[in-house]
Amino acid sequence: MKWIFAILLVINILFFTVMQLNSSHGREPMRGHEPVKAEEIKLLAEPQNAPAPALPMSEPLVKSGDSAPVEVKSEICLEWGQFSGDTLKRVAQALEKLRLGEKLIQNKAEKSGGYWVYVTPRKTLQEAQKKVDELKQFGVQDSYIVREPSAMQYAISMGIFSSAEAADKYLDQLRAKGVKSAVSGPRTQEIDAAVFQIKDSGESMTAQLTKLKLDFPGSELKAVECRKPVRVGQ
Repeated sequence: MKWIFAILLVINILFFTVMQLNSSHGREPMRGHEPVKAEEIKLLAEPQNAPAPALPMSEPLVKSGDSAPVEVKSEICLEWGQFSGDTLKRVAQALEKLRLGEKLIQNKAEKSGGYWVYVTPRKTLQEAQKKVDELKQFGVQDSYIVREPSAMQYAISMGIFSSAEAADKYLDQLRAKGVKSAVSGPRTQEIDAAVFQIKDSGESMTAQLTKLKLDFPGSELKAVECRKPVRVGQ
């Protein structure tokens, strides 16, 4: 029995040796497990996003619904005054010769009358009275409507003061009560005199008025913001 076991052991050793020789010579490696060839490896650069095209400088971005700010310029006129009595008649006759038409407006002269707290003019007397009733709901009892034909017709006065500081202090008290429509500023009073306002005056007109002014010593010719004409019964 021992010799049979020895024969089997020799056969197994020979078979194992043959298998080892076949695996190291003449056989292809398993597919998918080929050795890596370092010299054939190429690194790919990471793709970069293309830069966004720049917007032309001549076309600024504007949000939908937005509108470009509109610059509002005040209209400038020449104002010449103050005149009264016979002098007023003479000046009116001299200006009539210039044939200014609608460009010439006569206004009442004004003088400073301290400071006041007020609500800007309403369009009608009814609207002004409605505003007075609203002010009473905020505890403002002392107010009156300016009824005289002037640039401040149908404004609502709530107090006249000798200084801007006093007017501003009262304005702060009103705002503390919830009154948001009140403002403060210089108060002007109309006097028994007139000034003339000339619209759309160019260099030629300025020269003519400057020459005409020499015939009326003491008068003043200056550039001002155009005032709206006042119509009696507005």
